[in-house]
Amino acid sequence: MLTNGEQKIFIWIDFSPETEMTIRHGVEVALILEKEICLIYQLSKDNLNKEQAQLRLTELAGPLSLVFGPEHIHLYIALHPIGSILAEMAEEYDALLLVAPKTASKELLPKLPQAGFPFLFVSEKHHADKSYKKIAVPVSYMKKSKDLALWSSYIARHNGAKVSLIKALANFEEDKRVVMSILFSIQRLFKNFHFSYETIETHTPTWKIQKKALEQALCFQNGLLIISFTYRSSIFDRFLGINDAAVIDHSESLSVMCINSQRDLYTLCG
Repeated sequence: MLTNGEQKIFIWIDFSPETEMTIRHGVEVALILEKEICLIYQLSKDNLNKEQAQLRLTELAGPLSLVFGPEHIHLYIALHPIGSILAEMAEEYDALLLVAPKTASKELLPKLPQAGFPFLFVSEKHHADKSYKKIAVPVSYMKKSKDLALWSSYIARHNGAKVSLIKALANFEEDKRVVMSILFSIQRLFKNFHFSYETIETHTPTWKIQKKALEQALCFQNGLLIISFTYRSSIFDRFLGINDAAVIDHSESLSVMCINSQRDLYTLCG
């Protein structure tokens, strides 16, 4: 039943205290993007057996069927580690996004380089419905800024959200030209749709713009921060709070979407 060709929001289930909250966010995003849902559980020799996991997932899926219809709710019990099934999730099961609690980020984030879809880490327990109305996106001379902005447009145009583009300061003329070119490209995309956006000028260089975007997003009552996966990150980067793991650790109640821009991403259909 899972291979039905419809894009799905995968929701990471670990039966921890964060499970209900994670499902709430996954449902909210699926409703915004008008996508189906798949509850995914990774089978572990130290945890439930397959039959027990199937029963518990079915119990969780029951109430969701009333919202989406039973034909739009799917269950996936992963028999292998998540890193080895990411391609299968996308190519065979049409995964568009994986939603997981921030408590699982240390396990999942190192797997993101193999994924062609973003990971969304969540923690807000009470206002999932308000967590996708304000979106912060860092913009620099890195071309991956376009991927972040594209994903912000998916949510903004389907949810009437406002996007804040946090623009880095470039010191060299060529970098300035690239930043302006990327910003112009993003703004041209946004003008095709009916949602609000703003450009926030900063005095922050590219290497610190992700942290600056976090600071800006924390001013939101609730909100979403979209960042790119940090490759070749060092202990120094973490000390300065400029890599993705540090951003997630300090994101408080924000939802944080991490995108792997080193691979072609699967795009929203419909």
